[in-house]
Amino acid sequence: MSTPSASTPTSYTEKLRAPWWLWLVVAGISIAIGLALSPTNPVLCGILIAVAFIIAVVLLTVSAPTIAVNEQTLSVGRASIERQFLGEVTGHRGESARYERGRGLHGLAFMCFRGWVDPVVKVIITDPRDETPYWLFSTRRPEELIAALGGHMVHSDPDNAGVITEASEPSSLERERLQRIEDAKREETGPQA
Repeated sequence: MSTPSASTPTSYTEKLRAPWWLWLVVAGISIAIGLALSPTNPVLCGILIAVAFIIAVVLLTVSAPTIAVNEQTLSVGRASIERQFLGEVTGHRGESARYERGRGLHGLAFMCFRGWVDPVVKVIITDPRDETPYWLFSTRRPEELIAALGGHMVHSDPDNAGVITEASEPSSLERERLQRIEDAKREETGPQA
């Protein structure tokens, strides 16, 4: 019996691996650990460097999330959601991406960021049973990903030196959802004196 993911063709796949320069940092830290823990014994120092480097390589490799889109699901790392519950999909680069990861970030959003990847994709969740308003995650190829999901790119206005355009503000679906949450909180607390 085959699993649905094996029988469904994947329309987009990306693995967010660590960049080359991070491997140099890992090598430097491994050497520093070896020298700090065994500065006078070269054999032990070499063993400690090798062990630290192997541990770091395993952690970086295992923790690299995979983004996969097929006809039925969107998967980011270990999280997966059916495409029927996906709303508006937007890709962000530059100042728009920084806004989405910073000031514009909702505390209940699902996040999967990598500091070495600037672009992000924002996917509004329409499942009424899910409290998560949207998914926001890093991707190196946002144009290809939003094409697979049927979305569009949002750009900062380059003439306004980092001012965010209206398109990067929360969508109407997101604003309605946030308004419902605020209304429910007000009803729970009751009128204030």
